[in-house]
Amino acid sequence: MQALIRAARGRGHAGACAAAQRITSLCIARRSRSTLSRIWVPTGGIAETGGESGHDKLIRAGFLRQSQAGIFHLLPLGLRVQKKIEKLIDRHMESVGASRLSLSTITSEELWKKSDRLNSVAPELFRLKDRKEVSLMLSPTHEEEITTLVANTVQSYKDLPLRLYQITRKYRDEMRPRQGLLRSREFVMKDLYTFDVSQETAIETYEQVQAAYKAIFDEMKVPILVAEASSGDMGGNHSHEYHLADATGEDTVAHCNSCGYAANDEVAKSRSKSQDALDTTAPSSYGLWRGITKDRNTLINAWYPQSDGSSLNLHAIKDVVPELDTSVHDPLPLWDVAVDSPDTALVNIVDGRLATSFGKMHPELPLLPEELRDDFVGPQFSTSTAASGEALDLLALAEGDGCPRCESGILKIHRALELGHTFYLGTRYSKPLDALVSLPDKPSQPVPIQMGCFGIGVSRIFGAVAENRADSRGLTWPRSIAPYEVAVIPSSAANDETLAFFDSLTSGGSLDAVLDDRKKAFGWKMKDADMTGYPVVVILGKAWRERGVCEVQCRSLELKQEVAASELPQFLEQLLRKLQYVVRRGANSGSNKLCATVNLDTLEPQQLAQVKKQLDEELEHLTSSFSQLHGAQGKFRECLRCVNSRSESSKNSNEVLVPLTNSLYVRGELTNTETVLVDIGTGFLVEKKLKSAANFYENKIKELTNSLKELEAIVQQKQMNVRTIEEVLRHKMMAQQPSQSQ
Repeated sequence: MQALIRAARGRGHAGACAAAQRITSLCIARRSRSTLSRIWVPTGGIAETGGESGHDKLIRAGFLRQSQAGIFHLLPLGLRVQKKIEKLIDRHMESVGASRLSLSTITSEELWKKSDRLNSVAPELFRLKDRKEVSLMLSPTHEEEITTLVANTVQSYKDLPLRLYQITRKYRDEMRPRQGLLRSREFVMKDLYTFDVSQETAIETYEQVQAAYKAIFDEMKVPILVAEASSGDMGGNHSHEYHLADATGEDTVAHCNSCGYAANDEVAKSRSKSQDALDTTAPSSYGLWRGITKDRNTLINAWYPQSDGSSLNLHAIKDVVPELDTSVHDPLPLWDVAVDSPDTALVNIVDGRLATSFGKMHPELPLLPEELRDDFVGPQFSTSTAASGEALDLLALAEGDGCPRCESGILKIHRALELGHTFYLGTRYSKPLDALVSLPDKPSQPVPIQMGCFGIGVSRIFGAVAENRADSRGLTWPRSIAPYEVAVIPSSAANDETLAFFDSLTSGGSLDAVLDDRKKAFGWKMKDADMTGYPVVVILGKAWRERGVCEVQCRSLELKQEVAASELPQFLEQLLRKLQYVVRRGANSGSNKLCATVNLDTLEPQQLAQVKKQLDEELEHLTSSFSQLHGAQGKFRECLRCVNSRSESSKNSNEVLVPLTNSLYVRGELTNTETVLVDIGTGFLVEKKLKSAANFYENKIKELTNSLKELEAIVQQKQMNVRTIEEVLRHKMMAQQPSQSQ
């Protein structure tokens, strides 16, 4: 440093400037300059393969390496992506008042026995014992640990609400690890656990976190489907999954493009399939599927309407028999062993459309394979009713089925990647693990805390974005989680002039850029930049050396443009802002409308104003629909109240007040207190018993509640779109003002 200063003193003004520039460059380099020569990025030695997946590209680009089946090492570039995902999640978790902690990776099996969850997930656990023979395991999830921690710390309602989250490694012994980070045995998860004093406040918390989740994925530019879901082993009765539609996904989601209804194939319903009874006497019209439970004590026949293209929904069978072993593809050898036991039962699960005819056809149907009929001595049962009390529908959803929530909607079936899951747990864990709080009106009678659990797969987002957005040239990261936003690539070896220019470009501290100063050929560097997937690439070539002009490339916007070096900082700022509004169609997204590219910055102010006007009109219509549905829900609740009131009073009196006008009533007497007439719509009245009528109104209220929530989500999304358009429009108008004033 002193030598550079002395040299500057003896070289006059030009020499002083050059030396000062070198001093500045040296200081910046020592402090913060990001160069690829100083980052370990092992990209050589792995040849491209045919049909290369996003995971293959992650390995070739030097983001990660495999250690064992389903276990991966994150390399420096991969770690930068993961940290950016975590930082983004941290910010949104803070917005809902959550505090970050870190729970132990090793947990006690005893806690899982208390929650009655150990046996149901035992095959997936990494289990171990310490030197004292205490049974331990590597945590696949932390509900038991966090509940116990809170139970030992929180005693009063005054300590609630409480929202705690962690981002940590989890472990699950997958039978078949596959698709890289998408189905691995060691992975990083964000888990938020919420604790509330009442069900009402817990649901409010659930909705707040849902909004935060949507904001997280929106900022990542990941177009998600929020799907109704089953709670599975987690327990609880309110559950949603967050899916990225992708052809490589293992999950199936039904989605209505009209009203926004979405559900996974475990709980999805459709409108178009007829529920009318089929009075058939032909055995060939019965489809038959056989199965067996995990304990091998229950044999299962599933009977469903046989027609062209019809297929069975195994989730509907599992709803009736939760212990169904779906991993068994040929159960007959297991049946052969099980029939000899008097404890073995045979269950016939019958689609509701066949319930009537099944009784008639029972003797003619092959309830057991012919070779086993004489050996079976156990009991037989039949059911055509789901756990909810509704008639069983055993047919799987099909593309083109009608939406169950709106009359005009048609269901589209997507393959999808699950990136997150939210559960309202209620007292599923707080009750068995004694997480109780006292209430102000009953301090001596503590009640279980109402809980929620909210997960996001950090590793899954990493792998899914890579898979969904990759193209033939390589990865293409969204700006928010790219390893670097901008890569600067000189066409020749980096020299002092190159370093000084890069330092000047990044001196403000806001540009996340890296300089490729590696001693490689220019063509190799460009291919490597494509494979790495930087959102923006700046090329310092011959035009830069001779005329001070850089070339800027952006694959997501299909842009290649020459920009004067003096204007580059402002140009990059505007370009990166454009990328905030772009959702890029993934290579595996098919025709999914949710993945369409929307580049608002290419629209003129007049066009933006027109789009905003159209959205405002849609919002007005949706808000009106919301009010109408809310009013209908209120009427159904009043009907339910009247039915329940009648049910309670029917034992004591048959007297009623009959309205003649709005203010004039006469006394009357009911001749039948056991039934009521129910308006089921389209002008039809149906006589129902009080209990049946109450169930009818409860179902209607539940349907409207779900519809209102979905409509509210659509309204919120459109409001967010309006705000985005307003922001882009404001930037455009401000940009026009200087030119107009001139």
